[in-house]
Amino acid sequence: MQLKRFLFILLVFLNLTHAWSQNIDKVYDSLIHTVLVHPLGNPLGIPVVALGENNPLSISFDDFSNQYQEYYYSVELVDKNGQSVPMDPADYVTGFNQQKITGYKPSSVAAQSYFHYQFNYPNENAHPKVSGNFKLSVYKNANKNNLVFTKRFYVVDPQVNVLATVEEPFDGNISKTHQHLKVKVDISKVPYFQTDQLQISVWQNYLYNDAQTIISPNFIRGDMLEYNNEEQLIFPAGKEARWLDLQSLRLRSDRMESIESLQNYTLVKAKPDISRASIAYYNFKDLNGAFVISNSESLEADVQNDYAKVVFTYLPSEKAPFIGQKLYLVSSFTNNELGKEAEMIFDPKQGVYQKMILLKQGYYSYNYMLRDKEVPNYKDDFTETEGNHWETENNYTVMVYYRAPGTRYDQIIGFITLNSKQNW
Repeated sequence: MQLKRFLFILLVFLNLTHAWSQNIDKVYDSLIHTVLVHPLGNPLGIPVVALGENNPLSISFDDFSNQYQEYYYSVELVDKNGQSVPMDPADYVTGFNQQKITGYKPSSVAAQSYFHYQFNYPNENAHPKVSGNFKLSVYKNANKNNLVFTKRFYVVDPQVNVLATVEEPFDGNISKTHQHLKVKVDISKVPYFQTDQLQISVWQNYLYNDAQTIISPNFIRGDMLEYNNEEQLIFPAGKEARWLDLQSLRLRSDRMESIESLQNYTLVKAKPDISRASIAYYNFKDLNGAFVISNSESLEADVQNDYAKVVFTYLPSEKAPFIGQKLYLVSSFTNNELGKEAEMIFDPKQGVYQKMILLKQGYYSYNYMLRDKEVPNYKDDFTETEGNHWETENNYTVMVYYRAPGTRYDQIIGFITLNSKQNW
């Protein structure tokens, strides 16, 4: 009996992997800030474009240089793990792959001077000719070695119909704290379909780097692939995200402890955060770890919003550090990556964890995530810092990858976003 249980767990583990073995969302130049990639007109949207359709992404960023810089961009097709695909750009991009960024404005009103750059992609000069994962690179003076940042985006060629639901896990130990996805993929319109060449990737909110990938379905019923294993696609539900309103740097919002206008910058201290694990759950509208650039002063947000150094503070129980664990500030403004940019640092004199981050005026949401240094378990991410409640509102994204016979890259042939509340 124990051997059967071991073999079942091993099979589940082998069938479940994590996508994007490397994080593509990186900033390499310390003068570059507030890099945004999202569907035009939808700042909270996943960076997805449909192949052949005129629904571009908006790409923007701020440069703290004192003068205009010549920036160029290009895109690269990568595989489902974020690795380069050995193909010539002419095989996956129509038009000139390298383009100069011509849209820019200098800041005004803001104490911190900057140049704001913006462009749309795809555009009349270049657009993808295949679906898949893409890496956008921005660099100076047409020199790809002078890289300033890279960002991910997705191109989808919808060939399959994707159905998904969010349910309570069957396991009674986590049924009230986690959320379980069941997915169905209709492959009736895919020519010469091969089951072993299709995978699905699922992530919660904007946690791209914690995406779970299933390499084979649990059942095949005619043209319908079913992914409904009770041990897979389980996510900690967490709580609604914490928030910080930075839309004004003159008036204190309810989550600000103080605002100081110093000689060269504005310093904002957020009110100290504590564990919410024992606090009763209540529902409120949140941004699920995202942020929007905005202000409460009728300014042009792109070029008139100012910057502030913001200090986040987390007060652990008994003012003692977590043993064998690291505490992370998780949000889109830390690239949702569990690295140095997001790691909170313990101050033994104050008995608190702190992190200072430079942020543009706007409305921000975030959570704290605690992970074991030696044996990380994503299912326990929010257990101690936020608590987990099945009722929590979360967004989920499902991507369907397929490597067609005779091709060298992973197509995205299906895509869906859903909200956990839709099943209530």
